[in-house]
Amino acid sequence: MQSIGDLAVSAMAQLGSESHIPAEPGDTIGEDGMLHCGVCGQKKEFRLPFNGHYVPSMCQCRRDELAREEAEKQRQQELQRVRELASYSLVDERFHESTFDHFIASAPEDQRVLRICRNYVEHFDEMLARNAGLIFYGSPGTGKTFAASCIANALMAQRVPVLVTSIVRLTANMFGDDLAELLNQMNTARLLVLDDFGAERNTEFKAEQIFTVIDSRYAAKKPMIITTNLMDFKTETDVRRKRVYDRIFEVCTPIKMDGESKRRAEGRKMRDSIRAMLEG
Repeated sequence: MQSIGDLAVSAMAQLGSESHIPAEPGDTIGEDGMLHCGVCGQKKEFRLPFNGHYVPSMCQCRRDELAREEAEKQRQQELQRVRELASYSLVDERFHESTFDHFIASAPEDQRVLRICRNYVEHFDEMLARNAGLIFYGSPGTGKTFAASCIANALMAQRVPVLVTSIVRLTANMFGDDLAELLNQMNTARLLVLDDFGAERNTEFKAEQIFTVIDSRYAAKKPMIITTNLMDFKTETDVRRKRVYDRIFEVCTPIKMDGESKRRAEGRKMRDSIRAMLEG
């Protein structure tokens, strides 16, 4: 009976060929007699000492190519898992229209928010690495959801897995054994956008659910963007909510949205236009 060592040698003897491996345009034979990559210059083959056969060796170009393929495979798997969460998504026609191309920034405040949003997208790899999120807060109608949606759409255009939902919708089915699986799926998204935080009923059970979602995301070390009409973070006395706020502000930079309600302003424009039409 052959030993493991003999079997290994026998197997290696079957490898390779007496000829060089096929060359690609630009490849050269180096001073060591081996085929070298025409791009990175590294060896693409080596010679077995016991039979003289040439066998392939990965150059840096090939290693980089395999790394890109693996990253793309992982990205596709993440996208598929995020698609499976479609029932929790708030994506609709209005969301699809929320892009930087439709971001009207005539006022200095709007220009500031647009700059923040664009910079977040531009530096998203760093934001992801540092688990750095945002919380847009302010009065209703000031463009919080629009700003968060612009970021989400820009990243999705770059094929970044993003889940856009609300605490109300996300926690609707958070019961029993399904909770862990839901949170695991949720955390496959590289960015989680939670819209209208604080709109849920303020009960002890709901507060615990919210903390579970936020804490799970925190533990996964993946960023989230939150929008809320709440303004009383510093004066909050409810221990349950304060616990949630502390966790949010540990990983989310607060962005206050000032100014007049855009919905109210648009409504006034429409009424003025109709009045002008009616009055001739």
